[in-house]
Amino acid sequence: MFGVDDLAHFDRKGSGVRISGETLHTYDLRVVAGDVGGVVAAAGGWLCDRVRAGWKVTVLVPPGHDVRALTILGVGVDAGESAAEEPGLDSAAAIAVDARVLSGDEQLREDVLRLVDAARAEITVWGGSALFGSDGRFGRVRHRLSAAARAFKARALEATGQPTPDLAVEEFVSAALWYPTDGADLVPHQ
Repeated sequence: MFGVDDLAHFDRKGSGVRISGETLHTYDLRVVAGDVGGVVAAAGGWLCDRVRAGWKVTVLVPPGHDVRALTILGVGVDAGESAAEEPGLDSAAAIAVDARVLSGDEQLREDVLRLVDAARAEITVWGGSALFGSDGRFGRVRHRLSAAARAFKARALEATGQPTPDLAVEEFVSAALWYPTDGADLVPHQ
């Protein structure tokens, strides 16, 4: 039998996503949201499932928002002034963005397209996606929520004062660079 002390001499490299021969990214999803209610309604279940799968999920929201609903989902929160100035977007393995924020922030839009061009991150967009819907690098995808994500999303929606609609599926457009070995959580929309 091995004990924990017997394994102490092994060098632990950490877990992450290798997107090139040289770069290892941790499972870090940075989310840029215009408001708390919008991100919970559009992507709350997916974010909850990513947290449950071991991802570090951080939602960037403008200051002054009530973030209780996001804590219900288990995600971290960063209330900053500007998403484009936020450190961490360049180093994240995945980025999710509200289409309304992208349409109103030219710098963020340029940064996101630069990351897509460099194949440096999985990029996912929710909401009116006309900006990326015709871009061949993006495809329509959906996420089927787990039972736990449906329950947590329902509670988070209640915290924002929103009704609880059908919570089975969330839809996005995404430029994914890899798929997890145990199956993708975002699958092509059919």
